[in-house]
Amino acid sequence: MVDAIQKLKKDIAANNVLVFVGSDVSVYTANGDENVCFWKGLLQQGLRQCYLLNEIDDANFQDIMSNLDANITKLNDYFSIADQIKHWLSKHPNAYEEWLISTLGELHPQKPNMIKAIAGLNCPVLTTNYDSLLGDLLNKGTLTWSRYQYEDPSIDIKDYILHVHGNFQHTDTVVFNSDDYNELHENNFAEVKLKTLTRGKVLLFIGYGTGILDPSFCKLLQWISDVTAPRCPTIYKLVRSNIKYSVLENIIEIPYGNSFDDLILFTKSLSSFSTFQRKNLPFATRQELVRQKYLNYLIQEYGHVSIFGSANNDISLPLESVYVELKFDPTHPSIKAMKALDMNEEFKRKVLSNGFFTSNEKSKLIQAIIQRHSFNPEAVYRDLMVDQWLHVLLSNREIFSLDEASAIMRKISHLKREILGNNNFTETKQYQIQQAYNEFKHFIVLGHPGSGKTTISKWLVINMAQQCLGKTNKLFNKNDHSMKEKIPILIPIWKYVDQIKDNSKQQKRSLLQFLQENSTMNSLLFTEEEREDLSLLMTEYILHGNVLIIFEGLDEVPIHVDRTDLMKEINMLLERSIDYDVKSGKLIYSLHEQKEINNTKDPTIGNRVIITSRIEGNYFEEINFYIPRLTIQDMSNEALKMFCSSYTKCIRGEAIDES
Repeated sequence: MVDAIQKLKKDIAANNVLVFVGSDVSVYTANGDENVCFWKGLLQQGLRQCYLLNEIDDANFQDIMSNLDANITKLNDYFSIADQIKHWLSKHPNAYEEWLISTLGELHPQKPNMIKAIAGLNCPVLTTNYDSLLGDLLNKGTLTWSRYQYEDPSIDIKDYILHVHGNFQHTDTVVFNSDDYNELHENNFAEVKLKTLTRGKVLLFIGYGTGILDPSFCKLLQWISDVTAPRCPTIYKLVRSNIKYSVLENIIEIPYGNSFDDLILFTKSLSSFSTFQRKNLPFATRQELVRQKYLNYLIQEYGHVSIFGSANNDISLPLESVYVELKFDPTHPSIKAMKALDMNEEFKRKVLSNGFFTSNEKSKLIQAIIQRHSFNPEAVYRDLMVDQWLHVLLSNREIFSLDEASAIMRKISHLKREILGNNNFTETKQYQIQQAYNEFKHFIVLGHPGSGKTTISKWLVINMAQQCLGKTNKLFNKNDHSMKEKIPILIPIWKYVDQIKDNSKQQKRSLLQFLQENSTMNSLLFTEEEREDLSLLMTEYILHGNVLIIFEGLDEVPIHVDRTDLMKEINMLLERSIDYDVKSGKLIYSLHEQKEINNTKDPTIGNRVIITSRIEGNYFEEINFYIPRLTIQDMSNEALKMFCSSYTKCIRGEAIDES
């Protein structure tokens, strides 16, 4: 979840997000008037109007109203009720139009904070709400598909609120019943425009708390999917922390808290990256110069390895010349735990992929899951992998025919066999450093004294620095464009611990602050101004998840020093989102927890952390268990011969034959 929030903030700062606003926002802004803001309330008002016009008898009126009140009305029944309301009202001249105006026209902005928070994102705003609260508060024009068609093509949509399902002031544009939705989805102009607006964009849904029971949300989601297939956009939805709404939908749900006030604060926080960028625009012109100087400094600083015990002098040799590929033991239980998570994630991705289930199968599965009161999206995909649970779910003959149940069972069984076949736990392949870096977002390198932990740290730093400078290196494959470069920061743990001891009388700097301010370890190669520029640069990269952090020597904390706070800080760095505090100008940890420590969906997303430690002492055991532990294996005879050969050639000053 943390990585999702970071990506969303980054996209907002890059003006790459469309915001869709739902009925919750109108409810809050109109000070809790739920009667007509929600679809259910609007239908109830419509039924009352039809009852007053004698279009529905007492028994039917009471029956439908009772079902709506009890929340037992199915999704398709909502549209049936809407069809009846529009049909009955249309029998009376202007009754439908007057009803819309008299109900929705009564909504007035009472509490502007939420809409102002949305405006602070500075994104184009679209809404499925029929009311004009957004436009009234933000002083923006009302845009419907019919008006959009005849406007100047060069208009900036940011100057308007686009009412996807129409606006009550233009009653002919309101998309209310089944025929209206069908007509909209067959509107070629609206389809082309929606596709153009969403192309390459990220969609953020705010105020859609009723989720799958919100007909306007469901219809819009289906329309977007149909229009943009097969390249559907990334969709985020802000939801209450204690409720999950989406099931079998490819939507990223981000919990914001449990109240409207929480939603306002969270929405405001999404613009923190944009605020940081605006604040530091003057620095942008110097950014590339200090970036290049820092990367070249890393290559010079860590590009050599010291060899002790030769004659009377220590010898410093080029690291690339004597480096020998080390291998890691793959049997630690943390790796198997990660593999299990990876299998669950792969199963979820494929179940959600376009076309895995037919629309009929998906609809019936959702219905069956809700009927069983098993509506927990986090558990649904795990449960689908359990044969016994799936058999019980599919045994509901009121929903599934025998053939339908068999077809779904075959699909899932075949997928499970495929995934299990691709993730054989009995395989014990050795990892090389490139393979480990490609597969795991974070990992811990363990080894005995002298096994090569520091050498691996330096090798990673200089190769990543070379990649960032566009130079050839041994970490990245030229033909593999899936890997993403990260600005490297190497932090010897003992130096962080020393600064705590040296500044014992001052306020302690957090590990996050230390990363922000000490990437060069106070090297004299940098002026004070360059250090300040570099600190700003690191702040930006850390915020955007573009940093590789290497903590070197976890075991080198003196024995008399309490490690508790250090371990807590490292785990916080792994488990929490990072945000920017505008008032202090510092990086802070947010409250949002990272449930998937290693992002199995894409390990290249977000900041990455590698920790090295001796095996002796088990210093690493307090680090989150889902961080894989990779133990350096002893050098083979071939590797030892290669190292000795390279070492002696360097001593003699001979050029090493790269071939």
